[in-house]
Amino acid sequence: MLPVHTPEEEEHSPESGETPQLQCPDHPGGSVTMSLLFLLLLLHELMPGTQGLSLCGWRTQESGGNKLQYSAGSGEDTFTVVNTEKALIVYSPFLSSNEIVLQPLRGTYLFCVHWIPALGIFNFTYGVTKSHIMQTSPQTRSNLLQPTPPSYTCDSSTLLFDVTINGQPLNNSCNFTFPLLSTATDMKNVEHDISQVADYLDKNHFSGKGRMLRYWIETVLSNVTIEENSHHFGKGSLQAAVYKLNSSDVLISLPDCLGVSLSFPKQLMETVNTGTRLHVVRILDSGALFQDAANNTVVDSQVIGITFEGTQVSNLSEDIVITFHHQPLQVNSSPVCVFWDELSENWRMDGCNTVPGEVRTECRCNHLTYFALLMQISSEVIPEVHLVMLSVLTFAGCSISAVSCFFTIIWICCSRKMQSNPTLQIHLNLLGAVLLLDLSFILSAVLGALEERSLCISSAAVLHFALLCTFSWMAIEGFNLYRLVVKVFPASSVTTIKLALVGWGVPILIVAAVMLMDQESYGVSSIAVERPSFHNSTASICWLTEPIVHVLNLGFCAAILLFNACMMVAMTRRVLRLTAHTRTEKIRHCVTLLGLTCMLGLPWGLAFFAHGALYLTVQYIFSILNALQGLFIFLWYCALSQPSAKKQSHSSDCTSATPASPRAEQSLSSDHKKLLG
Repeated sequence: MLPVHTPEEEEHSPESGETPQLQCPDHPGGSVTMSLLFLLLLLHELMPGTQGLSLCGWRTQESGGNKLQYSAGSGEDTFTVVNTEKALIVYSPFLSSNEIVLQPLRGTYLFCVHWIPALGIFNFTYGVTKSHIMQTSPQTRSNLLQPTPPSYTCDSSTLLFDVTINGQPLNNSCNFTFPLLSTATDMKNVEHDISQVADYLDKNHFSGKGRMLRYWIETVLSNVTIEENSHHFGKGSLQAAVYKLNSSDVLISLPDCLGVSLSFPKQLMETVNTGTRLHVVRILDSGALFQDAANNTVVDSQVIGITFEGTQVSNLSEDIVITFHHQPLQVNSSPVCVFWDELSENWRMDGCNTVPGEVRTECRCNHLTYFALLMQISSEVIPEVHLVMLSVLTFAGCSISAVSCFFTIIWICCSRKMQSNPTLQIHLNLLGAVLLLDLSFILSAVLGALEERSLCISSAAVLHFALLCTFSWMAIEGFNLYRLVVKVFPASSVTTIKLALVGWGVPILIVAAVMLMDQESYGVSSIAVERPSFHNSTASICWLTEPIVHVLNLGFCAAILLFNACMMVAMTRRVLRLTAHTRTEKIRHCVTLLGLTCMLGLPWGLAFFAHGALYLTVQYIFSILNALQGLFIFLWYCALSQPSAKKQSHSSDCTSATPASPRAEQSLSSDHKKLLG
């Protein structure tokens, strides 16, 4: 036989420390609350009661009496259990109607009926092994129009004996009726309910919505009466603690006994009145209660909720420090502090900064809600020394590239042929896109370190737009190469205005679509870094955060690089057919091909080979070549225009410095003219 469910009475001994006003519970705990939960509290009168009821006792089963029937009651907020010779019957206004066949043998059986209306949990245990856990859908009180249960007369064969309600003994009877209280105030009842729910979570028997569970916990903790300065409830997958904040010193720091350490700024005392209670809840979630669209992995499955009773805390100038204690993470992973957004039902990072460590990670956040650590997996980890060197190379390269693009743009604008030459206009647009990419990358790297959400979203969107524009114009360069060299057709059929609509319009549409679907696709993106002082860490930049958008972006870039690679092969074959008579001509052929490589963006393809043993090597080559793309285009332009400049030395005005090529090889010279304008 199973023992009767009774709440365990725990003794909590104070621990000495720097904050004697706050007693530390014996068990580790956690926290709970969300801004949206305050909104749910307004619906309290329309929803089922939060207090659970557990009726346990012994039943004598006669022949044919092996049934459990449960159904809605009279519409009143009552919980009724009636025993007859044919069945054990449960009436409650929030139950659907059903019947369960029990063990057929006659005898005396221990039974327990556990019912939490607010969570839709109805659990029935009968005998040694028979247990039924049913998830129901709580209805609002307005829908509770059910007939009154029939009355029953008790006799010796239908009496239930040794009956307890939430662990409290009752007189023997065959008919028990209890009110469904809207809230639970007794500590023993709250302990019993939370422990029962924790048991369901441990066994993965809870299939309700996480939002309702969080609302239920918050309501229960707000109404329970505690005598001590603190009290701990629950066990296993669900634990909660309530603290009385009787002194301003209590908020400075809380004891490290809840699985997390909490430290509050003094500014918080201006928001929270003395006497307010602090709720801390810890939930071990397997992914059902906090399931986001990306199916992110929570470190140690631990979610912590923190709230001040009746007070919403947000936008603090000083951060609240939440220290998570966890197992050492694998080398290629890093923790990221996040909070749960009830509206979007996703983990978000804004307002929180991460200070990682080997077995403990600090989350510095400016608000209170549910917090967790997400495990961010990176295929490669960059050592800190290489990250610094790559950052220096990239920043220096982007700065030089931006200056080079600026001067090349001025040079082209000074050309008298610019207005009438489509090729020059394409070069001009490509340089403008590269200039925008260089500047937006520098800005995104700076704002990523600051982790300002709104600014980072805007910066990431601009960087994405600049990258798409750069690749679009590199594709147009490839198309122009095909039009001029491979398959010649009139330029009038494809005007620069049409090309501009593609080069600038398509990126605008893509970025706008991403923003409209979910602006959270842009934000702070982290890179795994191996630091000597920490087990692992991250570096941040404002960039794409949604994996699906990132994959689509890679596909867009890969398609353009593949097209341009084909154009490069066609141009290389044409150059190889030519006979170079002098060393100068050979050099010019090589310069032409190298310049086209930069114009078509082929070095960007190295990103697809940055894996395994070649990871760091490719990263350095990629950073140097692509950060200096603007400089290489400028040098290529200068090199191929220099002979023409000598022939036209009689005109020193910048308008006469239109790049051309020597006539040593007429065919290649013609191609040079077409490519340079």
